[in-house]
Amino acid sequence: MKRREFIKTVGATSLLSVPYMNFGKGKNAGARMIVLGFDGMDPQIVNHLMRKGKLPNMQKLANQGVFTMMKTTIPPQSPVAWSSFITGADPGKYGIFDFVHRDPLTYFPMFSQSATTDSSWNIKLGKYDIPLKSGEVQLKREGKAFWDYLEEIDVDATIFKIPGNYPPSKSKQRTIAGMGTPDITGGYGMYSLYTDDDEESSFENEKKLSPSKLFYVYVEEDNTVKAELIGPENSLLRRDLEDDTNALEEEENSRNIKIPFTVYLDNKNKTARIDIDGKEILIAEKEYSNWVEIDFPLIPNVSSIAGMVKFYLLNMGEKFRLYVSPIHISPNNPALPISTPESYSKELSDKTGLFHTISLPADTKALSQGTFSMENFIVQSLSVFDESDKIFDYEFNRFLNHKEDFLYFYFSALDQSQHMIWALTDKSHPYYHQKEAEQFGFIKEYLYTKHDEILGKVLRQVPKDVKIMLVSDHGFAPFKRKVYINTWLAQEGYLVPEQKDSFSEDGYIYDNAPADWSKTKAYGMGLNGLYINLAGREGHGIVKPDEKRKLLEELKYKLEHIKDPKTGETIISEAFISEDNFSSDYLNRAPDIILGFKRGYRIGDTSAIGGIRKEVFYDNNDWWSGDHCMNPAHVPASFLANFKINKQIPSLKDMAPTILKTFGIDTPATMSGQSLI
Repeated sequence: MKRREFIKTVGATSLLSVPYMNFGKGKNAGARMIVLGFDGMDPQIVNHLMRKGKLPNMQKLANQGVFTMMKTTIPPQSPVAWSSFITGADPGKYGIFDFVHRDPLTYFPMFSQSATTDSSWNIKLGKYDIPLKSGEVQLKREGKAFWDYLEEIDVDATIFKIPGNYPPSKSKQRTIAGMGTPDITGGYGMYSLYTDDDEESSFENEKKLSPSKLFYVYVEEDNTVKAELIGPENSLLRRDLEDDTNALEEEENSRNIKIPFTVYLDNKNKTARIDIDGKEILIAEKEYSNWVEIDFPLIPNVSSIAGMVKFYLLNMGEKFRLYVSPIHISPNNPALPISTPESYSKELSDKTGLFHTISLPADTKALSQGTFSMENFIVQSLSVFDESDKIFDYEFNRFLNHKEDFLYFYFSALDQSQHMIWALTDKSHPYYHQKEAEQFGFIKEYLYTKHDEILGKVLRQVPKDVKIMLVSDHGFAPFKRKVYINTWLAQEGYLVPEQKDSFSEDGYIYDNAPADWSKTKAYGMGLNGLYINLAGREGHGIVKPDEKRKLLEELKYKLEHIKDPKTGETIISEAFISEDNFSSDYLNRAPDIILGFKRGYRIGDTSAIGGIRKEVFYDNNDWWSGDHCMNPAHVPASFLANFKINKQIPSLKDMAPTILKTFGIDTPATMSGQSLI
């Protein structure tokens, strides 16, 4: 698999605590609980806005119980942190250590959260290869989820989009998959842009940074545009009938299902009509459409895949620019598993309307690439928040009508927005834009107040005996400088490129600029990971097992003394040796060292999948200007509750034991966290 194919598929205030209370064993009759998951909610920002009186509902919740910072995971990445929340354990117990793991035999990057296998039992029928048994999508998070323990004592639970649960683990509880869910092409954010601006088309293609699909179109004299929406690959077509498989693979989208559409432009009224798949969509300039369901035929009149998209008419007139969202799995007829029971996704769609199903719904790539303006991104991001708010109202009303229940509900808007708007509020950031800052600098604070309003609904309506927790997975920090750790390893002699000048341009240790594995001792992969090229484990390992510990300690010392030549400051406050920090159950999946960067620093974009560049450090000149993949001590999570707790500083792994104790279940031996009540 080539790189482009992989990219397509890949100071708060603590309040007083109280002594431990033992509810005893067995079901705690009448217990009820709501947990709001606000991804990326930073305790320092919450504390600051509370003092300004901007978060009255969070202040009210804190007055009833507690507000404190909370220990996040090593590393503080969302799939790692929320998996700890789910299992009540450290990453060594559930086997997720990063967004990106690696195949030790091939050194190739792998998506950490799930894996898909094709059917091995097929029958050839004409030009089709028909699977007699479906393929399988495997959840790679190990360990038992807390809602399974609740199910065992007949406590109904609803789990909405908790990260780290795609595909959803088998359960009778109502669950919707969240972060980790792909689009129907198997990718994670493949939007399309149709434009008649050939200069923009060339500019975007030259970036070579994104899996987005860019199409140059022509506006006809009658003000119409004819184009095709490129859908998923038709996996039923037989490859053994192709004359030249290699040539066909080189031809972009050669096996993909294509759906024609026509855009009728009314430049006078700044509106357009889009005709696609028998549907007509009316849309105005700078307007984001409703969802449009589309059938992608595999075998005409026999089999198809259901998907759905949104259109965003960015520009018309002198320039025509039409954005089409990634093709989402339709909750009405899911092509891949996204809920338990299977009918739950359709129930939600019927009651609240179609909704985003893809991993991270706000299109950060479109902003980073220049397809979106900051205004476009904010419009889309707020639409995602409003959609979640609408679904929350439905689930919250359902909760209120039950005497005994548990509800977890996840909101992604704070995390994705802070990634992209951080530079608007930080004049010291290399990518600070004064014009956009003056227009949109208020958005971060505004989003925190919108999330406070969600909590306000809960506080106004729930009975006093319902326990409420509001949690995040990590905080946030500026991201000003990119670090290419493989370049540093090469400069220090730990990683030896196959050619001496192979890292003069951006290359990849497994593809464009392969390492000489017979001489390489260590390499970086993932947003925080560094691996030893260990004999007997890696495909071409050379470091003997009895040499490993000495090398780890040597690397740890050197990593913690790397200095940024621009500032003279060290950039890694702690390099965590995994075997010293995690349980051993799934330690074989872990990086050997996890890099705890200081605030302001993070791994470079392509370094996460093996990138080597000429320099170690680069200014971050990108809208992705805030981050959290740093030392967990620098980006703690937030914890608020309407009850007192028995720790000053809780941990994410304490969340599952606390939930279980609320319902009378003692902490299972598999959990390393402790109940806070």
